[in-house]
Amino acid sequence: MRNRWSIAAAAVGIHVSIGSVYAWSVWSRPLTEQLGWPLPQVQFTFSLAIVFLGLSAALLGQLVERVGPRRTAMLAAAFFGAGLLVAGWAVMGRSLYGLYLGYGVLGGIGLGVGYVAPVSTLVKWFPDRRGLATGLAIMGFGFAALVAGPVAQQLMTRLGLASTFFALGTVYSVVIFAAAQYLAPPPPGWAPAGGRGGTASAGQTSVDPGPLAAHQAVLTRRFACLWTMLFINVTSGVAVISVAATLVQERAGLSASQAAAMVGIMGLFNGGGRLAWASASDRLGRANTYTLFFALQVPLFLLLGHVTHRLLLPLLILLVMACYGGGFACMPAYIADLFGTRHLGALHGYMLTAWAAAGLAGPLLLAWVRLRCSDPAVTTGVFAGLLSLGGLVSLLVRLDCRHRARERTLAEPTRQTCRTFRADPGELAATLAFVAQGAERAGLDPGQSTRLQLAVEEATTNICRHAHLDELAINQVGCAYQHRASYELRLSEPADGFAVEVVDAGVPFDPLAAVLPATSTPVAERQPEGLGLLLLRGTVDDITYERVGERNHLRLRMRRAR
Repeated sequence: MRNRWSIAAAAVGIHVSIGSVYAWSVWSRPLTEQLGWPLPQVQFTFSLAIVFLGLSAALLGQLVERVGPRRTAMLAAAFFGAGLLVAGWAVMGRSLYGLYLGYGVLGGIGLGVGYVAPVSTLVKWFPDRRGLATGLAIMGFGFAALVAGPVAQQLMTRLGLASTFFALGTVYSVVIFAAAQYLAPPPPGWAPAGGRGGTASAGQTSVDPGPLAAHQAVLTRRFACLWTMLFINVTSGVAVISVAATLVQERAGLSASQAAAMVGIMGLFNGGGRLAWASASDRLGRANTYTLFFALQVPLFLLLGHVTHRLLLPLLILLVMACYGGGFACMPAYIADLFGTRHLGALHGYMLTAWAAAGLAGPLLLAWVRLRCSDPAVTTGVFAGLLSLGGLVSLLVRLDCRHRARERTLAEPTRQTCRTFRADPGELAATLAFVAQGAERAGLDPGQSTRLQLAVEEATTNICRHAHLDELAINQVGCAYQHRASYELRLSEPADGFAVEVVDAGVPFDPLAAVLPATSTPVAERQPEGLGLLLLRGTVDDITYERVGERNHLRLRMRRAR
């Protein structure tokens, strides 16, 4: 059995390697001075890489679910390594278009595939800490420039430009390939010790009760809102990154060396913000966290246009960087909250097209505004207005989720019976008798009633055994329960059948997100875990789950026989 923290370390290794793209500025001046290429054309290499990052993530993100994270990450190693090698040959041949092909196109494809594979895998290994998991991996991407920049600078001094591309291409491809060998989805039925399966974050308004296919999910209003939120957050952050050094020199009077030091510290806040915000989102909720991003950045940008203090202006920029990085880290977990983890690789890939678009839009919008008005307050005010729009969009996500929840509530029948039971295996007989009586009143046939009782038995037994156990003090017997813990059964009669909703305040658990065991495996070789979930999902006609506040809501429905 793999250790999920070791898989997290492998994911960080991949992201630290591909995150070296953030150190592109180290290459810009040597390429310009030694080869005579204009700086804007050299800088376009970075923009091209980000564009292909988004495109490849969107087109190839689904490979994570089809062929697995290991093969997908190996593909990333091949493309990213080849991109740097081709870039080295392009430098030797003094071919700018060769540089675009190597670092921009091939390297960009490696970036997109390598970005998605570890994240979607970690979310499945950390269903109880989705934000922390994505924060760990994406933190490596943000911190990479702190390592890659100085290393590349030293190698260029000693080996030259082309040889540095060759050396780093070889090293990065080996590191990514080695880390890929350890990437794998969790085994069927796996859950963290003392915990349960996938969940929405605390404070999340709603979780999609039925996993949509990726091509269906991208057409929903919720996905469009998430895309817009990421686009606005990245557009604003990239605009600041593009002028940060110049801004603090012109307005705060910092020297060139001091401005360069601040740029390095920006990398710390970018990476640290990814881990800090993503971890906090597990408690605050992804919806609350994203709204907070925009609420904080609006006054920050307004102040950027007026502040000239030597310490305060850099501090404002660093805070923007923390929110910029946090937006990346929280998004995969937000997608999992709203759409589940089944198609997370593909959906995250589609979402990264917002990064590609923002990488071009941010500097272009900044240049357009500054061309028409030289007043910094007006320029930062435009971005503050854009961020205010992002805040409104973050509220639309909540409204859409609440609207869908209200529609499901209105579809519920008027007659409903509720009863609370202690989380005690000794209460099981009374629980099943309560369900059987309700099923009989609803007119279910005996076979349907029996199957429904089996599903309820599995769900409530899991609550008794797992929902209230401390992760650090696991009862290995598996039948421990807390005397004060309880769960509630809500019986209802939709127009076409009968439903039982099981509500408990235990640790979050989404049975729809859990991986089912492979029934084709011989019985002697089969893992016993997960068979109960297979029973639960196979005995009823419809099953939905959502986490509302601090409570799990599992709804099991049977249709009347006709």
